[in-house]
Amino acid sequence: MDWNQVDISNIESLNFEESFSLAKYISQKDVVTEEIANKIIIKVLDIWENVDDSTKDLWVDLIESAGFYPYLLRIIEANNQLDTTSEIRSAYHSSKKLENITFHKEQKILANLIAEEKNLIVSAPTSFGKSLLIQEIISLNKYKNILIIQPTLALINETRVSLRKFSNNYNIIVNTSQEMESKNIFILTAERVLEYEGLPEIDYCILDEFYKLSSFRDDERSDVLNIALRKVLKSDPIFYFIGPNIDNIPEGFKERYNAIFFKTQYSLVNTEIVKVDLEYQTTGVRRQAKEKEQKLFELLYTQRHEQSIVYVSSPQRAYNLAVKYYDYLNENGLVKEEQCLPVSEWIQENLSEDWGFNNLIKNYIGVHSGIIPKHLVHSMIEYFNEGKLDVLFCTSTIIEGVNTSAKNVFIFDNKKGPNPLDFFDFSNIKGRAGRMLKHYTGKVYIFNSVPQREDINLDIPYHDQKYINDEILVNLDRDEVHTSHLERYDELHDYNEELLKVIKKNAVSVAGQKEIIKQLRQKLKSNPELIMWDKFPNKYQLDFLISLSWNYLLKPTETTRPMTINKLPVTIRKHISNSLYVLIMEEQKYLKQQNPKWTEKRVIDTAIENVFREKRHWISYKVPKWLNVVNSLQKVLCKNEGLATSGDYSFFASYLENEGVEERFSLLIDMGIPSSVINKIDHLIPDDLKGQELIYFVKNLKRDDVSSLMAYEIDKIGQL
Repeated sequence: MDWNQVDISNIESLNFEESFSLAKYISQKDVVTEEIANKIIIKVLDIWENVDDSTKDLWVDLIESAGFYPYLLRIIEANNQLDTTSEIRSAYHSSKKLENITFHKEQKILANLIAEEKNLIVSAPTSFGKSLLIQEIISLNKYKNILIIQPTLALINETRVSLRKFSNNYNIIVNTSQEMESKNIFILTAERVLEYEGLPEIDYCILDEFYKLSSFRDDERSDVLNIALRKVLKSDPIFYFIGPNIDNIPEGFKERYNAIFFKTQYSLVNTEIVKVDLEYQTTGVRRQAKEKEQKLFELLYTQRHEQSIVYVSSPQRAYNLAVKYYDYLNENGLVKEEQCLPVSEWIQENLSEDWGFNNLIKNYIGVHSGIIPKHLVHSMIEYFNEGKLDVLFCTSTIIEGVNTSAKNVFIFDNKKGPNPLDFFDFSNIKGRAGRMLKHYTGKVYIFNSVPQREDINLDIPYHDQKYINDEILVNLDRDEVHTSHLERYDELHDYNEELLKVIKKNAVSVAGQKEIIKQLRQKLKSNPELIMWDKFPNKYQLDFLISLSWNYLLKPTETTRPMTINKLPVTIRKHISNSLYVLIMEEQKYLKQQNPKWTEKRVIDTAIENVFREKRHWISYKVPKWLNVVNSLQKVLCKNEGLATSGDYSFFASYLENEGVEERFSLLIDMGIPSSVINKIDHLIPDDLKGQELIYFVKNLKRDDVSSLMAYEIDKIGQL
């Protein structure tokens, strides 16, 4: 048989002749590349029950030669047929510290380099198992302070939960309020690395999704990440950077840090691409959009026994498409018996009894996006991985380090927000199909053209300085600055030393902060009451602060719609005066008045989406960040002007960021505890408890102590 002419993905069984012939074919190293041979081996594993038994020993040898030791052990343990040589090799590929963990060939190479304390930059597929090596690093138990930098606060809690098993040896810190012990694992965003007063010298630095250093990824946090990473690497820790699909790193970076760039496509999961046939039977954009949706729903139902992720361009589309999928199932009599998940009760009590999201999860359909509260997002992933959700409609948030059990990925949209989906993001989404040791093959269904392939050459602005903005440049030492930037660097540093120190630490627009300083100086003379406040601002103080921040701290590329400079102060006052439930009710009333023809369902769903977007992006993130920037500047200005006091916005910033709970409870919020829980138990918590003692106290609360706690809330406490 000429195997060059055969589509391996279509093979469902192998008789003796076929199996022997195929094994012989992939053994010809001069004919078949390692990548193709590995794909064939994985396909054979996928149909193992339908492979001729008398040839399986041949395949076991090939599986071993490919380095697929996790799969090898699975077969051998099932058949109890390990020979001495294989046993020795399998033992060699087992982790020395992690129980019941066997590495594949390339993981073992990296584990050896980790043991040799090499600096590593690893670009590998999602299904490679890069995160497992983080556990290997920690399990060595030889580093005093380990730092894991994650791109978002939501991912901090995901990481914390996965590393709880190391809490006997390490104090796990996710919040700047926590106290250090003799051995610590810091799991922080780049912003928190800079905010952490007294951050110790780091022995080992782990950077997840390291491509976010690039200035070309249109990520507003890339500046802060560059500044934070440079700060940490100044003390020369060992490091392990991980991410997917990077072809090259900047010239000189490896040499500067004596690092190894380890790029591989090695994977224990095959990816099968299916181009969805969209031969439209109608004309017109709307009709064709309906046809496209119908095709998606038919495919999802056909694959209902395999978990699927559907990628779309925005949170609103994720939710709306999920609702349409439920309607399709309902109209065709295909809905399963409803399930009751603990989160449903929480949603009814805290958000709305009529939110369609609740109906979706009862019917095994989930939604994952950046506007949903963090604890709900975590629950969606948890339920999905436990098999309680069949399909997850999601946005680009799914590609930021979130591990799921999805076998299928449907790339339904070809945009990320308003912009075209580029090859890098497309590849990352595609990589979410299939999971090592759960699936042998992941399927990717593509509804649009594949973005043009391009090499991903990472830039690291603080190092290569090809495209370096003022915010990163001002934070460098002069001897690090390339000659072409020295004049600009000196101009930036020709400024009051004390104020410059604060400007650098804030890591936001240098020019904007200098303009804010000018405005603050003027107001200190004419209207000091606009600046000299603490606790909660009055209307005029808040309006002034928001106008400063909006005009001078927003990046030109930032999307603000539908928020406006005049609407934001009103929105803030609304959020500090009302519970989430009341905010949603008020938004419903407003939408009904503005849109009398809307259905009740549309009003409720839109109201909740609007409130979530306001809270997640503006109230909990953007505004507290602005408050802290202006607060730090006015404090130094007041001191320089010889004033006895200054304003203090820290309470208000913390209040907004942490959903109105006491600052010491912010740790619980970061650990995925809903504020509803804190509001029910805060009267039981002694005033002097914080940090680890606070966690221990809350974790050991008995349900009898707080009868009002719901099952969902108790589940969340159990994850501390």
